[in-house]
Amino acid sequence: MCRPILKEILPKPSGTTIKIWWKTDWKRQEVYYSVRLSGKPVAWFLVGFSDHGKYRGSDFCKFDGANVVDGYIGRGLAMETDIQQDCVFYGRNKNDGSFRFMKKFQTCDMRDYAVEVGTTQFVVATGIGDEKYLTEATVSKEITFAHLLENEQRESWLSDEIIGEQIVIAASVSTTLTLAVNAVGPLRKFEANITKGNEHLVHHMEIYQCENPGHDFQWLYNGDCNSEHKPRETHGCSKVIAAWAFGAGPVVYPPEAGMPLGGPGFYPYLMVEIHYNNVERERDVVDNSGFTITYTDQLRPYDAGILELGLIYSDANSIPPRQSAFPITGYCVADCTQNFPPEGINIFATQLHAHLTGRKLWTSHYRNGVKIGEVNRENHYSPHWQHVNMLGRPINVLPGDVLTTTCVFETLDKKDFTWGGYGIEDEMCVNYIHYYPASEVEVCKSAIDNSTLRAFFEQMGVNPTMEISEMYKAAKWSRERYSNLQELFNVGDLNMHCLQHDGDPFPNHPSGWQHVPQPEIRVGPFDIVRPPFECPAIND
Repeated sequence: MCRPILKEILPKPSGTTIKIWWKTDWKRQEVYYSVRLSGKPVAWFLVGFSDHGKYRGSDFCKFDGANVVDGYIGRGLAMETDIQQDCVFYGRNKNDGSFRFMKKFQTCDMRDYAVEVGTTQFVVATGIGDEKYLTEATVSKEITFAHLLENEQRESWLSDEIIGEQIVIAASVSTTLTLAVNAVGPLRKFEANITKGNEHLVHHMEIYQCENPGHDFQWLYNGDCNSEHKPRETHGCSKVIAAWAFGAGPVVYPPEAGMPLGGPGFYPYLMVEIHYNNVERERDVVDNSGFTITYTDQLRPYDAGILELGLIYSDANSIPPRQSAFPITGYCVADCTQNFPPEGINIFATQLHAHLTGRKLWTSHYRNGVKIGEVNRENHYSPHWQHVNMLGRPINVLPGDVLTTTCVFETLDKKDFTWGGYGIEDEMCVNYIHYYPASEVEVCKSAIDNSTLRAFFEQMGVNPTMEISEMYKAAKWSRERYSNLQELFNVGDLNMHCLQHDGDPFPNHPSGWQHVPQPEIRVGPFDIVRPPFECPAIND
């Protein structure tokens, strides 16, 4: 049974704090919960689970004095009772007043949530009377995020910080990128250090190792990534050594590996790139966010690395409006993984990342054309809570293997295409994998081949010399043509980014990494991977 894990939630605007502890019994396939309330008294509370961050359809256990009800949130956010009752109540602790209950990983009730590895979206609510709907004014409610099934992490050693200092966040646009270059003292752990009060503004961050420019240079710089005053030497800061997105916890390296910092030829400067999402255009906000890095002077057997998988940031990878589930897959092809060390690489942690329309994300592993497993899967993805998944056992990827990263997007409320790109209103599909031993491959991502896409639009009567986004806008779309676009993404040739640490592609590829055929695989990456138990759940 795993150690107890705590989540503290303050549903707005109740003034009541809810603390939830849970333990996982893998053998019995059960999760044991303990819930304690403090602050303003309430008549009832519920703890539940949402499939994709929405209240309607959520599964819950509701506590009213000595009673517990297993239910679901229906039309109009009404609290309905399940026919099958699966919340097992163990009573209240006499010492601290906490409520204790248990639910199984799966109950085979179509209105219940099946616990899975990955993000869990908690629903909590409180009321002061006999409310029937979550929409009533006297009801306080909140959705928050955690991992119910999580591996334990190790302890840390010495630490240092790399941060952006006194950065004023731009109010004129919603999305900005800022650089800060710092001097630094092998990396054993890293975690984000977000300025208190700015949590809603800092979207994601990356640390890059800088190369020696070959001449004296005053490195310390804080400013806009797109500024004309940005030193050209920062283009040599291209090797990713840490990445974070909102909600991610610390990354702790395994005992056998660490990210190298120092040694002969090491250039002691790192650059942190911070992506701000200032949707409300807040003014005069000063930020000092960055990373706390934990390091050791004891060398480890292997150097670790980070590899970026998924889709190239390009409007070629764009998503039609009014789609309930539109999958796009990014490929890391065999020609690129041939650059891995002969013994392959061992993945020990992974972080999937998309923006506002991403719903399900996963990376599959193929060998000789056959799917042999998955690296990571998020069936309940939320852009507001993006966890770094520490793998229980490293996954060995050999030269010549194929890695595919699939994102399923939902755009039912969109009237126009959602472009692939950097902005929060745009979309991306990425998996940052942490692995050892380090290889020369920094990026392995794909997009639909440009000439293939232009030929597709030409067949639709669109001028193929236009910019890609303009071709999307100019086309006359129908449901059938949306399906044709999805088929093109599924089978069309690829543009590949198979990049080295300096940002340049690996040389001497027969086609220059253009017009690359999609790999032949015998299990489609869009297949729904059923859990080992074949029974209904709200996840389906």
